Amino acid sequence: MCGVFATACVDNDYDLANINTDNIAIGDETSRFEAPLAKVYVTLADINSNDQVRIDQIFNEADTWLPTQLPDTDENGAYADVQRLLNDLTYVNDRLLPDLLDEMSTNPKKLDAVATLLQQNYYDDFAGVLPGVSQTEFKEAFVEAFTSNAVLRDALSQEVKSLAGNYLTNLDVNMDDLSYEIGHIDLSDEVVNMLCDNLDPAETPDPKNTLHLAGEIDNRLPLTLEIAPNFLNTQVSFSTTVLANSPENVLPETRLLANDLRTIVQDARVDIPIVIRKYYPGKGFDNASEQQTQMQINLYLIKRGALKFDL
Repeated sequence: MCGVFATACVDNDYDLANINTDNIAIGDETSRFEAPLAKVYVTLADINSNDQVRIDQIFNEADTWLPTQLPDTDENGAYADVQRLLNDLTYVNDRLLPDLLDEMSTNPKKLDAVATLLQQNYYDDFAGVLPGVSQTEFKEAFVEAFTSNAVLRDALSQEVKSLAGNYLTNLDVNMDDLSYEIGHIDLSDEVVNMLCDNLDPAETPDPKNTLHLAGEIDNRLPLTLEIAPNFLNTQVSFSTTVLANSPENVLPETRLLANDLRTIVQDARVDIPIVIRKYYPGKGFDNASEQQTQMQINLYLIKRGALKFDL
């Protein structure tokens, strides 16, 4: 997947430019120092499918096709297993769609939601089942036929099952990479040298003087994601799971060599491929504006071992 670089939001109060080196102890090989690096804000406008459909719009229709009572739950609630939607027809045809049709028969609110969606997007698909019904009349006619005519209900159910199954098994969740051009980080040469000058070489067994990139992600999306950030022109990359609706997704510590840090400071660029694993209906997206922050990525540095700098 290819992504288009966007300008990342970087909080200048949250970077190493504000560190006074006179206040940092030199330490020894057992010392550990943490220093904030940058914040990146991800909005709904950033998260699009390869077809440039915004992520919340994709799942808005899925909400209608999914039964309210989903078969899978975890500590965050009921969820749709997105990868099973795409790859497991039994999961869709034998579990989700029968539950959808049952709910349409017992829950007027669900029936109304499906009928509204059909009227707006799928009117032509029902010309053979409800002939002579105008689009304006369609919703009322569909609800009446589904609730009062057993023969028509079977025909309508088959068409609903086909449309819902097609949408869910072809869910447009092949996402563009999140790609950010952070640019130059306001970090002095003095601080960079202090962090880099005594780092152990990459091949050192059991290194004591090391530098790592670390951080947390505050994910407000109703989506559990697999991400694999890659800092361009460096050897820095990692993969991790980002849990839905969680403010404390801890990123794995990733080792930096001196050249990695210098490259990131001079011109930080990062590509973030995304795979969507789980979707939790009702846990987000509601009334979210396009520019509202959905994920906040906080990055910082961990230096182990003594700090070396010239006074």
